[in-house]
Amino acid sequence: MRRRSFLAGLTLLPALPLVAHAASGDLSIGIYPGTGKADIVMGDFRAHAMPFAQALAAAQGGKPKLTLFRSIRSVMGSLKGGRLDLYFVPPSVAVAVLDHDYSPIARVRDQATGVLVRRKGATVTAVALTEKESWLDVMARHTLKRNKIEGVKIFNFKTQEDVALAMQRDYAQAGSLRSKLADELIARGEYELWHPLPTTPDFTLMASNRLSAAEQNRLGAAAVALSPEAIQTLQKTIHSKVTGFVIDKEADYKVIKQAISEAGY
Repeated sequence: MRRRSFLAGLTLLPALPLVAHAASGDLSIGIYPGTGKADIVMGDFRAHAMPFAQALAAAQGGKPKLTLFRSIRSVMGSLKGGRLDLYFVPPSVAVAVLDHDYSPIARVRDQATGVLVRRKGATVTAVALTEKESWLDVMARHTLKRNKIEGVKIFNFKTQEDVALAMQRDYAQAGSLRSKLADELIARGEYELWHPLPTTPDFTLMASNRLSAAEQNRLGAAAVALSPEAIQTLQKTIHSKVTGFVIDKEADYKVIKQAISEAGY
């Protein structure tokens, strides 16, 4: 209930377009690239995401209307209006989208993985996490609770790079990072793996239930059939690994939902 009241208080950002249903010939697609890519230049985003959007719209015989979201808050605001046909979002955001009459139709093939890292041998009194309600935030809070780590201060930062910088400047002795960046940090020799985060589905393509089952099936199939070139360019817009898509209409978000509930969001 706390989460629903929080969402109800958010307002739709004026810059977000109110886009018609796919039946009009347009397919409205919203992408939140995650904290690691939230500052992507709009021109680069459109260039890299458009082949993906065009392939999906072609499955409906229409044209794509593409929206870039730069924060989780802005995604939540748009959900209040329920105007977009599709959302392509990180897993913790996908959980929120599910609660607004959307269904998962495909997800990236690779799972979401991450770890809590800490300065070698350090006593942890503060932990650096990314944006509140991000996957790295909620899964880290869940992991800290499961390992009975209490009494530590938690600081939220915008990006993973900010988390790494906070540790380097000793604002925090530990932080939550996706596996790739964590491996790079550990390889420098000053940090070590503290606790792995649970593995879950990663970026997911969510379709409005206003679309028919046949339409949702076509869109999921279009994502799976993306060309290697379209996948490579899409990778440039989001921080997670993208090697392709798989159909997944029953992605298991139970752990993420539990983590979000534990965090009180």
